[in-house]
Amino acid sequence: MSPPSTETPPRKRAPPLKSIRDLTLVEAWDTERKKPKYVTFYLITPEEEVFFGQSFKNKREISLEEYSAGLEHIPDEELYPEVPKDINLTIAPDHLDDVSAFIKRPGLNSYETMKGTEFIPKEILTETLTMEEISKINHPNIIKYHGCHVKRGRITAIVLERLDQTLMQYAPTPAFQELDKVKFIEALESAVNALHSLGFAHNDINPYNIMVKDGMPILIDFGSCQPFGKRLQSLGTRGWYEELFFTSEKNHDEYSLGKLRQWMQNPET
Repeated sequence: MSPPSTETPPRKRAPPLKSIRDLTLVEAWDTERKKPKYVTFYLITPEEEVFFGQSFKNKREISLEEYSAGLEHIPDEELYPEVPKDINLTIAPDHLDDVSAFIKRPGLNSYETMKGTEFIPKEILTETLTMEEISKINHPNIIKYHGCHVKRGRITAIVLERLDQTLMQYAPTPAFQELDKVKFIEALESAVNALHSLGFAHNDINPYNIMVKDGMPILIDFGSCQPFGKRLQSLGTRGWYEELFFTSEKNHDEYSLGKLRQWMQNPET
């Protein structure tokens, strides 16, 4: 019997790029020098395989050939968690795409700093399991969960209702002045109370995590939403919590709701 091969398997090559629009580009900004530090870019194939690259050149100076050559395949296990054996997941309908739904994929913005750790796979697994739980209450002011994508035995994306504007984006528009702010806050409180009735706290309520639909709030982004007392992997948003915290607690939401009531009266402060 011949000994097992010790050769490294050949690197999987990215499919040919037809245009820069095939890529998602993210610039890291140097606030002191007021210029980009570097650009990261990634390509996601129809089978949700991911190719990732980085360059310290200005994105406008990088040719299509350089982008293509810089793409390296990310192994599934660095991004996608395995499907838990003891849970029946909701699988999103095939007809939903990036136009008809919001496809939430692993946080590639943090890949360069978190690669080699379990942070990214754990993050998408945690949020998927949370959405499976809270979608059971079918609350009108909580984002609709269509299910998840599963490829090669792993969760590759969460599929959610697509909406247009966050409350932060909505606030500068004339329509915000006509908003019934009492009913708006009451509806949001109803959504939060429904979460609390399940034993979950959201832990990150702020105008960026509330969408506006027909003049009413839709609570989104459940990456920090966990059962009371559970240690959190991702924390709240600076300026919207009373003090730094590391566990999920009901009082985090109560503080944020109180601050939001004040903010709604004068969002420019």
